[in-house]
Order: sequence, then structure tokens, then C-alpha cells
Amino acid sequence: KLVGEILTNAFKNINYKQKLELTQQQLITANQQLSELVNTDGLTNIANRRCFDQTIDDEIQRCVRYQQPISLLICDIDFFKKYNDSYGHQKGDEALKQVAETLQNLCKRPGDLAARYGGEEFAMLFQAKTEADAHVALNRLRLNVAQYPFPQIGQLTISIGFLELVSIDTVSSIVNQADLALYYSKNTGRNRVTSYSELEVNNEPKIDNSIELF
Repeated sequence: KLVGEILTNAFKNINYKQKLELTQQQLITANQQLSELVNTDGLTNIANRRCFDQTIDDEIQRCVRYQQPISLLICDIDFFKKYNDSYGHQKGDEALKQVAETLQNLCKRPGDLAARYGGEEFAMLFQAKTEADAHVALNRLRLNVAQYPFPQIGQLTISIGFLELVSIDTVSSIVNQADLALYYSKNTGRNRVTSYSELEVNNEPKIDNSIELF
């Protein structure tokens, strides 16, 4: 009888432990899913503004600590409001998804992040060895967006501003610099890439249509 009671209690303990481990795993999975929901844009399925804001400061610290430059891109869809108003929100949503997917395809390394910054505006953190490499990659991105046909307008284009981070600075200052480069792209014809360094030295930003699509 005593042995039977010992065995019964042992099996109960094993069963309890298994249930506890299962509950713990379910909790971990639920927390991961909740984190993804909180940090993901519901329409485009890339990171949202909240996730971007949490990530950029860590990436700035990391690039300074390890002396690895990182680039910040801010872009938006040209004439999106007119397109959205003319052809409806469903077509507008398709355009947003297409741009988001193209941005996501450029994220190759663990630290790279594409995010919907707000409305038709997107932001991305990505690594490039030099500013020239970043310029080539972003022109390729711009051309890839433009290759997708859209109804009525025939082509969807984006304007891009970016800068290469090589020293520590405040997030607001960095974002403002990328925004200034974006505004220059939009005010000088749209469908182009401008780096903040080009504004600093008053050079005429380059338009490169010769890059092969990926």
C-alpha cells in the first residue's frame, strides 16, 4: 500500500511538472505573439512606429560602440493622397503593402529594420559599408518600387532621404536630417534619392537610373 501511494504521488508530481512546463511554454508563446502584435503594423506587416522608436536608439549606440556605420532612410509615396482619393483606399492600401514589401526585401542583416513611420511614410535602418553603397542600394529600391504597375497611374514612385550615422547624436536630430534630405527629394522633382551629406556640401543630388533591379 505504501509503495502504491509513493508511486501514485510520483506520477502526480510528474504530471504536474509536465502541465507546469506546458503552461510556461504557452505563456512564453503568448508573450511573443503579443510583442509581435504591439510592434507590427497591422496593414503592411512590417514594424510600426513604436518598434522603430525603440530600435533606433539601440542601433545608434551599437554603431558607435563597434564603429559600424548604419544608415537611416525616410521615404514616402509620391502624390499618395491624390492617388488614394482618386482610386479609393483599397488601392491605396495595396500601394502601401507593395512599398513595405520592397523595403523589407532590402533588410538583409539582423539589425536591419523596415517600419511604417506614419501614413504613407516609411523608415528603415540598414547597414552599408559606405554612403556610396547606401546610395546604390536605395536607388535600386526606388527603381524596384517604380517597376510595379498600378491601375490608372501606371507607375508608383517614392522619394527618399537618408544619412549615414557615424557618430552618436540625438534621435530627433538624426530623424530631422533624414527628413530634410527627403524634403529636398520631393521639392526637386520627386522619385529620387538624396543624402543629407549632399545638402551639407551643396552638391546637386544624383539621379541614377542605370542600376540593375534585384
